[in-house]
Amino acid sequence: MGYKRKHYFINKVFQSEFILKFCGLVVIGSTVFGIILYLFSKHTLTTSFENSRLVIKSTADYIFPGLLFGGLIVAIFTALAASVIVMLMTHRIAGPMYRFEKYINEIGSGRLYSNLKIRKKDQFQNMAGSLNKMTQDLKLGLVEVNEVSEKLDKLIVQLSDSSSREILLKEDIKRIVSELKKDKQNLSRALGYFKIK
Repeated sequence: MGYKRKHYFINKVFQSEFILKFCGLVVIGSTVFGIILYLFSKHTLTTSFENSRLVIKSTADYIFPGLLFGGLIVAIFTALAASVIVMLMTHRIAGPMYRFEKYINEIGSGRLYSNLKIRKKDQFQNMAGSLNKMTQDLKLGLVEVNEVSEKLDKLIVQLSDSSSREILLKEDIKRIVSELKKDKQNLSRALGYFKIK
């Protein structure tokens, strides 16, 4: 069974603000349309029958009640439909942003073992892939540093074992120094991956 969304409001402030701005835009658009239509029809006359009498009115006065009522109804239904659509659209943005925040906090805490997963239809798939690659690269650099550290530990043990038993031969010293230099270069290369300035 596929993953079902339980909460559509993930980042309530962001999503509410986005919905209100979008609904405000719908209301402003409806109002501007009504005002323009009213102003253009102000200078024309319309004839109609009201209570069996022929009445001549300004077209603006004639359409004003219908324009006001119809405009309000259309604005309300459009705002409601827009709210639902915008909530679903922002959920595909707010959800991944919430996951990114949690994932970045995990990485910042030193937990490099997790993998960022977002739903396939969510936005920011490329960013999720980039964050996963970054974590993998950090993990590889850290593994290399740990390997060099383990080699250095072994050399230190060898050195202390040899020195306690007997005097070190020149060739033993050369071999150990050579291995230490090589491990130092490997460590420098691994640490060179990380930039702090």
